[in-house]
Amino acid sequence: MKGWKDIVYAAVGISPAVGALIAYHQLPQTVASHFSVNNEVNGTMSKSMFVLVLFLLGFVPLLMRVFRSVDPKRDNYEHFNTAFEVKRLGVTVVLAVAGWMVLLYNLGHEINIRRIIMIIIGVLFMVMGNYLTQVKPNYTFGIRTPWTLASEEVWRKTHRLGGPFMLLGGLVALICAFVEGQAAVFIFVGSIAVASLTPIVYSYLLFARTKG
Repeated sequence: MKGWKDIVYAAVGISPAVGALIAYHQLPQTVASHFSVNNEVNGTMSKSMFVLVLFLLGFVPLLMRVFRSVDPKRDNYEHFNTAFEVKRLGVTVVLAVAGWMVLLYNLGHEINIRRIIMIIIGVLFMVMGNYLTQVKPNYTFGIRTPWTLASEEVWRKTHRLGGPFMLLGGLVALICAFVEGQAAVFIFVGSIAVASLTPIVYSYLLFARTKG
């Protein structure tokens, strides 16, 4: 069954690259590849490199399984296998949606890049926040800081705090996706930053207190 899941992930992951190959002659020689939060193009590449990058990104979910197999703490994954697979699925969907979005933009379709990015990041944060408390110590998944990796207690407490923060940050980000104006962008960036950085700072404070 695991093999079939990897095949599905790979098929979904490389689908934008397949679409780009089919529409290759319709793409401009130089394609837009990166966008600012204001929906403006701020990065380009050749269309051949664009197709290659899409193919490589499509195999990231399979690479995650490889990292799991070589993780020194790989036995712990059995305790949070659902959370790991949810993350793999989330990464697959995010990369595929992003790939199709950029492809359609370069084919001349009107795409609200900012809104779609905010939606997928918000949903991903909410889903992962819901599962983060299940994650046991490992070197490839979760809030991996020098302090959480040095102490199982710090790991457990940090993830117990980080889960709700990611969930709340994702919810705020999702709401911002449907609000116009520069203020929504600042709130979006701020909510993601707070949700990401607070558990890191907390892990240090916890570790310092236990060692103090």
